[in-house]
Amino acid sequence: MDKATRRRLLLGLAHKGAMQVGMDDDTRRAAQLAFGGHESLRDYSDQQLIKWCYELKRRGADIGVPAPPPRGGSGWDRPSAPQWARIEQLSAQLGLTEVGLAQFVTRTAKVDDPRFLTKAQATAVITALAKWAGGRSPASRSAEREARDAMNRDGN
Repeated sequence: MDKATRRRLLLGLAHKGAMQVGMDDDTRRAAQLAFGGHESLRDYSDQQLIKWCYELKRRGADIGVPAPPPRGGSGWDRPSAPQWARIEQLSAQLGLTEVGLAQFVTRTAKVDDPRFLTKAQATAVITALAKWAGGRSPASRSAEREARDAMNRDGN
């Protein structure tokens, strides 16, 4: 496929995707300006068009983008900074090491490493960590600690 044909295809997909998510012309232009700095898609680079098409897919458009999704840890489906902060906060509260958190993530989200979490999986991990932390009051934690210490003293 030549460059001009590919560009026309991307422009058509972007317009089709915007219609599918219910954007009128004014809303679409405002969204395009906010996303890529240009009201008109003609001013977008090919890479910007691809990213815009994937953004429309994220919003619910049913379009097939002829390019791989954006890579890296900051894609649209990666956990947000507040999600990471909450995971770290709950992990510290529960006393989880990095290895312990990785094992918890594997059991909870079926992902080998926390780095590979999606937003939805991060939400599931946060919910599970919060439930676990909520069930461990200071009194129960000290009772657990006393039981462990007693077992260690007894040699078990």
